Amino acid sequence: MARSSYRYPLYRMRHKAQFGSIKSHQNKMGVNVSSFVDEFTLHYAKVNLSISQRYGATGSTLEHSTIIAIRHNNKVKEPMLVKLADGILYTITNISANNDNYLSYDLLTLEKHMKGGGGANGRNG
Repeated sequence: MARSSYRYPLYRMRHKAQFGSIKSHQNKMGVNVSSFVDEFTLHYAKVNLSISQRYGATGSTLEHSTIIAIRHNNKVKEPMLVKLADGILYTITNISANNDNYLSYDLLTLEKHMKGGGGANGRNG
């Protein structure tokens, strides 16, 4: 995607997203379990793709992606995890960063996070 030169009115930045990662810890039974650990929270705006953008994304990895806009923040990195207001956990797959001025916004492309298949590293595959 191109650099984000969009402006988002404050009323559109009304949703809160939790940014973090999966951490392993022991539960009360002494079993190692993995869970999402929130590191910080940011407001975001939902970005709606136009019909032509959706048509162009058909068959690509963007077809099943969600895009959000946040105020530029250097703490946000790929492949960080994001829990949106819908309670679903997503992986950041692309950051279109724009830090040209104090009111810059970044566009984050998110895909639903796939839970681990019980492997040693907690990843599918």
